[in-house]
Amino acid sequence: MRYNKLLQFYASVSVIIKLLVLIFIVGLLMVASASAFNTARMRARDAVRVEDIFVVRHALARYMKGSPVGYPASTGECLEPASGVGAELKAAKALSVLPADPLWPEVAPAQTDGVPDFGQMGFCYFYYSIASDQFKISFFLESNSKVGRAGINTAAQNTMSTSP
Repeated sequence: MRYNKLLQFYASVSVIIKLLVLIFIVGLLMVASASAFNTARMRARDAVRVEDIFVVRHALARYMKGSPVGYPASTGECLEPASGVGAELKAAKALSVLPADPLWPEVAPAQTDGVPDFGQMGFCYFYYSIASDQFKISFFLESNSKVGRAGINTAAQNTMSTSP
């Protein structure tokens, strides 16, 4: 009789240990999949940002071809559809819909001479132009990619670069 109780105890302990191991494995898989999912979302947002900057650069090139004065002048502003450079591009029909950063559409960066200060985290597409033949658009990438490193990146008329 005592032997049967001991077998029942070991059987119940064995089931509990198996359940704990199963719960642990499922938990590890959930953490790994959540991490992979967040990385994929981050890279997707960065791909949208790069495409948006490409579209804005081409819109500015179309604007430049039709403008006697050159690129729109700005001492630094977030690209917004209702005001400033965004409104000029829409009025000139160089761009029908002005893209906005997926996470930070209205967060203006701290900046020096039109370039966001080093260490700035997450901000709008920031346009700067004080010369009629030059412009800079600064944007923030969340991860490293072929186009730029995580952090502040700047696009100009014909180039795209990463800040140090």
